[in-house]
Amino acid sequence: MNRLLLAALVAITPAAAQAAGTVTYTWTTTSQGFGSHVDQPTSASFDVPYEAVLAGKILYSDISNIQLVYPGLTLTSFTPTSVGLDNAAFVDPVTGALLYHDAEQGLGVVGYQGGLFSDSFLSITFDSVAHTQGGQALSSVADQYNALNSGAPYAGYPTAGYWTATFKIPTRGVPEPASWAMMLGGFGLVGGAMRRARETTKVRFG
Repeated sequence: MNRLLLAALVAITPAAAQAAGTVTYTWTTTSQGFGSHVDQPTSASFDVPYEAVLAGKILYSDISNIQLVYPGLTLTSFTPTSVGLDNAAFVDPVTGALLYHDAEQGLGVVGYQGGLFSDSFLSITFDSVAHTQGGQALSSVADQYNALNSGAPYAGYPTAGYWTATFKIPTRGVPEPASWAMMLGGFGLVGGAMRRARETTKVRFG
């Protein structure tokens, strides 16, 4: 009986399971800085698993689907990077907002023109520690971007901006017909097993 019940539950589980959620971080520029070439990213975003945000810690390996666009550059290769020894960013599990944790935190995303590690790229930090003009670390977060075109500066300095989290969590809707069939089949297994158990149980007196 227990084995049949377990089999029925296994049959039902795939129908009840829901896909893992995703959190998309989108960049907003607040300062283009100064210099001979001043511009800002046209768009910048990437995804991380909802489970990572829920845990309050995003690892280097959690970053995916990096999308970066910058005027004058044709970015075709993308990779996450680390700007601190933690190899992690720390976030609010509820809002996804970036938090200060320690002086070794921080990640980043980079888009290259002409292949990985070329001298034409756009890089944006993610949960990087803020510093004073003298280079002293502060207990706060301040992200910035940098762009080079064939090794030459292609962005002003100092730049600044922030990341905004958008949660994409699947909702548990009405099961599809196939899911209903699996669920009913599973319940049928349980009911059938219980009936057979009653039919084969005999009580003898004397």
